[in-house]
Amino acid sequence: MRIPDELIIFGRIYQVQNVSPVQTLEGVLGAASYRDGTIYLDDEVDMALALSVLWHEAVHVAQQEIAGIIDEAQARWIALFVHTFLLNNPDILDCYRYGIDDAPFDDEDEG
Repeated sequence: MRIPDELIIFGRIYQVQNVSPVQTLEGVLGAASYRDGTIYLDDEVDMALALSVLWHEAVHVAQQEIAGIIDEAQARWIALFVHTFLLNNPDILDCYRYGIDDAPFDDEDEG
């Protein structure tokens, strides 16, 4: 399994490119280029870290789209939350992949 080459964020397609190094700054594992529609990930990190970095960069794209600014600390915490939430609750993904229309939640019980 690998990270997709493209992601859709707010209806816009972002290319995902694996490069190394992402930047010459120490500790930079990803970057989002809002203007170019590209998310860069360090290709030398393992899958778990790459996914966390991907969430972080996707949050930056959302921040830019919503507020026109980025907040590094906020992106770090949101990405960590989403990443660990999905790791700890993998069955939630099945609801999206296989069953939004077939979900056991229905309105029949409401009178």
